[in-house]
Amino acid sequence: MSALVELYDEEIEQFNVSQHAKIVSIRKKRMEKENAKKIAFQNFVNMLASIAIVLIIAGLFSSYIYKNSMVNEAKYDIFNLKSEIKSLNAKIEELSASIENQTELKNIEKIAMEQLNMVYPTQEQMVYIDANYHYALKDQSGELYAEPVQVVSKKPIFEQLFTALFNSN
Repeated sequence: MSALVELYDEEIEQFNVSQHAKIVSIRKKRMEKENAKKIAFQNFVNMLASIAIVLIIAGLFSSYIYKNSMVNEAKYDIFNLKSEIKSLNAKIEELSASIENQTELKNIEKIAMEQLNMVYPTQEQMVYIDANYHYALKDQSGELYAEPVQVVSKKPIFEQLFTALFNSN
């Protein structure tokens, strides 16, 4: 019986060893799977962090480009406005020169003679006025003529009193 017990113990021992090896193998596989999951999760987190950093850098770069485009657009608008100001100033100078040219005495005389059919007055049309008299325009059957008028000027009240006091004739 002792050989049988030994054989039985040996079989149990072999069974235990094989079971222990299977358990160790299963635990190793489970640990490898858990380690693989941890590594995969860590790789996923690292990938997300990398993508986030790339997106942040891309966002900063695109905002920088956008700001520069806005600055360049403003510079372009300023350039256009300055060129418009220059053209308007040139137009103002041109119009000022045209106004000066049109208001010269020779041009006014030319326009008066050509467009308005005006002529220089003849000797009969001229009226000479003596500066010692006051004149008023009178209408005599559709024609105006100047006629001397006697003007009664009132002296100030103090001058009238003074004259009345000292000229007692």
